[in-house]
Amino acid sequence: MRKIELRPLSTPKPGYGQLVIIGGNATGAGMSVDIQRNQDEHFLQDNGRWGSHPFKFELPALQTDSDGNQTAVVDKQIVDPLLENPHATNMVRFYGPDGAELGRARIKIARDLISSGASGNTPSLVAGAALNTSPEPPPAQPIPEPALVEPEITAAPPEPPKETKSGGRRWLWVALAALLLLIILAAAAWFALSMRHDEPNESEAIQEEPLLEEEPSEPEEEAENEAATEDSSPQLADPDAGEDTALCSLQRMNEQSELEFIQACTAADSDTSAMIDVIGEALANEHCGIARRLYANEALNGDIEAAIGYARQFDPEQHSPSACFPEPDTETAIFWYETAQGIDADNTEANQRLEALQQ
Repeated sequence: MRKIELRPLSTPKPGYGQLVIIGGNATGAGMSVDIQRNQDEHFLQDNGRWGSHPFKFELPALQTDSDGNQTAVVDKQIVDPLLENPHATNMVRFYGPDGAELGRARIKIARDLISSGASGNTPSLVAGAALNTSPEPPPAQPIPEPALVEPEITAAPPEPPKETKSGGRRWLWVALAALLLLIILAAAAWFALSMRHDEPNESEAIQEEPLLEEEPSEPEEEAENEAATEDSSPQLADPDAGEDTALCSLQRMNEQSELEFIQACTAADSDTSAMIDVIGEALANEHCGIARRLYANEALNGDIEAAIGYARQFDPEQHSPSACFPEPDTETAIFWYETAQGIDADNTEANQRLEALQQ
């Protein structure tokens, strides 16, 4: 099969799509498919997640559209996960009723597909209007009586008798006088205490003499600390530490899991040639999962050298049997040559090999 597309139904429905097989030989009932994403080579599962083992989705009987292509309707089990990342690259493998693989191709997702989350229960406008209609207006709330506000009362409260006012003034002067007396007494006490503290104390003078003799010892301690620091500093230098702890080194490759190594190595922002060297080292030491994932990651991020190199591993004419790539695979080679063609449409090798493999 040459191409597979996931299109909306003729009458679009959220969570549903039409799987269209272009240029294939899949017909009839009993067909099934599995879907693999090239980001990490994981397969779509029936719960919408991605796992390391293939899962086959049973398809309804294939129908023929007006263009002569075979189609099958699929639901949210396939549509929703693919729409979560519509720009990802995914490959579909078709299987016949007997379980034999009939072909594979990259799936193209139409832009106007709608996920099942787009369908919701929106309240009807007519029902909402009926809830707000009533034959009579609601009873009016009682208005507070104006007598409770009394805004016109502006008279000041009656003044206290003159005797009360004179009495209040007299106590005020008494309080001020007492406060002034307390301030004077406090100032006198503070002045007397300060005079006492200014007088020299023989015992304090005697205690201060040893302190003056011990002060010169501090520079000696600092000099000793500096000397200790200078003696220990050369031990921190290790000329081989950078090589042993390189994020993409073979040592890290042997010590870490595939995912940990790939995350650390790709985060190091190595140039293209350096990453191709890491892939070659992984292949030479049979770290096949690391090699495949780095090939796919670099190719999908726009590295045409990685895309061409990965396609050659599957190309029947350029394939060399190895532990990581024991057999050629024409469909997979086509997929990665198409990826390279998407990066550079004028790439001669990608165009020539695609033309030869698709005949």
